[in-house]
Amino acid sequence: MFDNPLSSRFDEDDSVLCFDDVKVPWDRVFIEGNVEMCQKQFHAMPCHVYQNYQAMVPLSVKLTFLTGLAHRIAEMNGVTQFPQVREMLGQLAAETGMVDALVAAMEAKGTQVGPYFIPDRHTLYSAQVLTQQLYAHIINTLRELAGGGMIMLPSSVADFGNPEIAALIDQTQQSPKANSHDRVKFYKLAWDAVGSEFGSHHQQYEMFYAGATFVTKGHSYCTYDWTGADRLVQTMLDSYDLNGVSTSSKAA
Repeated sequence: MFDNPLSSRFDEDDSVLCFDDVKVPWDRVFIEGNVEMCQKQFHAMPCHVYQNYQAMVPLSVKLTFLTGLAHRIAEMNGVTQFPQVREMLGQLAAETGMVDALVAAMEAKGTQVGPYFIPDRHTLYSAQVLTQQLYAHIINTLRELAGGGMIMLPSSVADFGNPEIAALIDQTQQSPKANSHDRVKFYKLAWDAVGSEFGSHHQQYEMFYAGATFVTKGHSYCTYDWTGADRLVQTMLDSYDLNGVSTSSKAA
């Protein structure tokens, strides 16, 4: 637990199951033999929106947690007052706030369909495109802030049980804000979130669970209000000609 506080409690396995002999309960099958309908079940209906909306909610919480780790790293190293460190932390805070705002926006801009509420589709896909790029950046920022602090650690909690090694830990692992025990405890947590197999799994997941980047960008393209954007462009073009600003534009 002390050495792996996240992975010891929250790790999960992704796997593929292959069955050689399967009994299909046909009375529970909704679509059979209709490829077009199978393809539509996620995007013609709000299934894809619901599926990915619920993924954005824990991601927002996860980014808040990582931003908290980043701030604690700066405090642990006694560098919070450095302008360049505050710049990094301010950037993280803005990016985390943006994701939180996107989650709120997809709810605020959602639509009611009968008894069901559907989060805004394009805001969701906007968030997916941006967070695929954002997650690796946030992880790298934590690595930069921590430097070697996350790897120059005792091999395990058992080292504290050896008086001779514990004395060395006490001499070498202190920081301006924490004693050796608290510093090691914190950096074990930070490493589990960023560099362990658990942390690496989460980074790969957040970057690709929704598909490759061209897939999410394709969803964003297909759901954006291009008509509305084009209307603004055309309104501007219609407001002037070779003779200058049109009369109707002046009146408007």
